[in-house]
Amino acid sequence: MGPFRGYLGVTWLLLLFVIGVDGQRCQKVDHEMCNDLPYNLTSFPNLVDEESWKDASESILTYKPLLSVVCSEQLKFFLCSVYFPMCNEKLANPIGPCRPLCLSVQEKCLPVLESFGFKWPDVIRCDKFPLENNREKMCMKGPNEQGAIQDERAKFAAKESEDDGNDRVEDIQREVDRLNGKCPQDEVFLNRSSKCVPLCSNPQKVGQTDRESATRLLLFLSLSSVILTILSVFIVGLSIYFRRLEMLHSLTETAMFFSCISFCATSVIYIVSISFKDQFQISCTDYTHHLLFVVGGLSHVPCSSVASLIYYTATCSRLWWLLICVSWNKATRTSHILDDSRTRVIMLILGIPLAPLMLALLAKAVAANPLTGLCFIGAASPGTDWIFNFCRELILFLISSIALSSACCRLLGSDEQDVNGFAGVIAAVYPIAGLFYMLSFVNDATQPFLSLDRSFNAVSATKFSFDLLLSFIMCAFCLIYLLFKLTRSSSKVSKEGYQPAVPKLPQPAIPGSVRSNTYASTFRTNNMI
Repeated sequence: MGPFRGYLGVTWLLLLFVIGVDGQRCQKVDHEMCNDLPYNLTSFPNLVDEESWKDASESILTYKPLLSVVCSEQLKFFLCSVYFPMCNEKLANPIGPCRPLCLSVQEKCLPVLESFGFKWPDVIRCDKFPLENNREKMCMKGPNEQGAIQDERAKFAAKESEDDGNDRVEDIQREVDRLNGKCPQDEVFLNRSSKCVPLCSNPQKVGQTDRESATRLLLFLSLSSVILTILSVFIVGLSIYFRRLEMLHSLTETAMFFSCISFCATSVIYIVSISFKDQFQISCTDYTHHLLFVVGGLSHVPCSSVASLIYYTATCSRLWWLLICVSWNKATRTSHILDDSRTRVIMLILGIPLAPLMLALLAKAVAANPLTGLCFIGAASPGTDWIFNFCRELILFLISSIALSSACCRLLGSDEQDVNGFAGVIAAVYPIAGLFYMLSFVNDATQPFLSLDRSFNAVSATKFSFDLLLSFIMCAFCLIYLLFKLTRSSSKVSKEGYQPAVPKLPQPAIPGSVRSNTYASTFRTNNMI
């Protein structure tokens, strides 16, 4: 239970970190007067400089008598957009009402206020709000007097371009379209999630060349890993059959071999998914007669199955690799403890990945990747990606680094026979590779508007093919190690076979005993005397 508790602890810490970084401004709109808004995220301070939900809630309730009069059908939306403005993590400021909306409400409701001896509140005076929706300041027109949402598209043209500023404008325009329940022609609006979900035919800003390059890379790494694993299994099988070499005798060798096998299973899943993703519609699902691309919150059994299998086998492979980091130097106490508890260690390696996998499925963290067309755990949002992928690598990076450092410190007093130097080199590769993988997350977090995950580049390739990169490295090292061990063993046997035989020199004859019976011989000798 120790590793599991540690995983959960770090997971929650990282969750708080992600919330603090990515979603520090946005929170859910949770007020009885504003629950039916076409958006559900707000931020503080609001447009009247109130710092908390409690202050905004108390302030908006003071307008309840005016709302009961129904002086304007736009009043409710106007007040909610002021005290609970729309929050978008791509924008530095919240989105509130446009000035024409404020003037329309003021024109109809000011006479009612004046009849009770009140003036129009200064905190919501209309000159505070943007005159129109533009690139510098965005605003919402709100419903018309018949209660229908007006067209809330931005006034500026967001032409398709590779320029980052234009991509940012397109994202914001899509968000405003979503507020109105409208989506572009190649997307469908889902009422239950208030999202515009792309159709499978939608390229989603991913070029066909980038998509083909990503597929070729995945297939190359997968097939290479499978071939290397087959060769390793063949060598182990022959050695065991002919009993020429003791394979998988130590815990380190066992961990190396089964890490290779687990990574091979991951590679096979990739190959099958790529080969049959169109036939089984892995990344697409049928919804109201539309074939939609699987996004976060949209359940699809084939997509969830593929993502779960990839995540489980890849996590098991990493844990086997972690075992190499811990056991390559037998002089350490930890190595002896693990060697004496092999069955428990194997059960833990097979069972621990189930915990984060179940949490990911409960969190609906499964989605398809537009670049590869495959489904992954954590692809539903940047937050889930950090929690279930970055967190996993961070935990394993820390444990492997500590284990390697401890084992290296014991090298000075260790017997040479207790140290598997080749396995130590393999063990050191994992934290180095994990560090590059985590840096790709940091790069995405510091440059969110580059949309690197929508094109084939070094950063995106590192993220979507990291499992297969590790697979290729481990399978190659495993095969090299087995060949090296087999060659060294054969060389030793050959040397022993050519040793000169012991010469058979003629031995001097040993005189035979004249005594057939000790007592009789003695008696006969005495009589002769």
